[in-house]
Amino acid sequence: MISEFIASWELFGPSYLTALAGGVLLSLIGVLVVARDQVFLAAAVSQSSMLGVATSLLLGWANPALLAVGCSVGAALFINHRRERGGSTNQETTGWVFLLASALSILLLAKQPFSVKEVQALTASTMIGSTGGEALLFLAFGAVLAAGAFMLRDRLVLWLSDPVMAAAVGMRLGLWAAGLAIVLGLAAGLMLRSTGLLFTFGCLVLPALAAKSLAREIRSLFWLAPVIAATGVLGGLMVAHFYDFPPGQVIVVGLTLIALGAGVFRQIRQRLLAP
Repeated sequence: MISEFIASWELFGPSYLTALAGGVLLSLIGVLVVARDQVFLAAAVSQSSMLGVATSLLLGWANPALLAVGCSVGAALFINHRRERGGSTNQETTGWVFLLASALSILLLAKQPFSVKEVQALTASTMIGSTGGEALLFLAFGAVLAAGAFMLRDRLVLWLSDPVMAAAVGMRLGLWAAGLAIVLGLAAGLMLRSTGLLFTFGCLVLPALAAKSLAREIRSLFWLAPVIAATGVLGGLMVAHFYDFPPGQVIVVGLTLIALGAGVFRQIRQRLLAP
């Protein structure tokens, strides 16, 4: 299996690198999303990216990434704004944003069968055909994000673990939340076009959920989640290539199993350590 996978790099190398770099990037952002209990926010923002793609197809734009990023960033900022203002609960806002974006993504293209099929393909996730340029973009994005997380690690840990104390020491929580919304929207909008909705949402939440079950402190999540993401992506790509399965779906199933296994491990550990 491994030798056949290595041999396939000559043909599918850019797609594999895009999936690997994108998975690690999304897992880093997912740590912030999961630590703040905003898992469904990732779904709403990812689906809003799909609405941007659908709108681009309707208008005949050659590059749908622009509107995809615009819609995802806009949705993330809007949900964050509603949360900060207390206009509705976070779950309520993310729920109707997700549902509205899901419905409009299809309705906008209801009279254009070929465009609907493209949106449906992105919903199912497909990464075959990704370019080396996309892989480099996600690698650079991930490197910048990792460097920023390292330099701001103490403030990030404080913001995630004790927001009240963070506000007391002068951290502007609204700006931090807005920054997360922008980064999440930007990553989701860029990744969606290359890897699809299922892969994007899966890599945003599953590695971070698994890491949360395994780690004893928030600081460890920032290296453990990317390791889990890289392992799940590479393993999923190998299995998908060997059995000729769709890679996005196989990767998400693998990451789900890792997250479930991590949850079982946490329960066993808690029982063994219980007095």
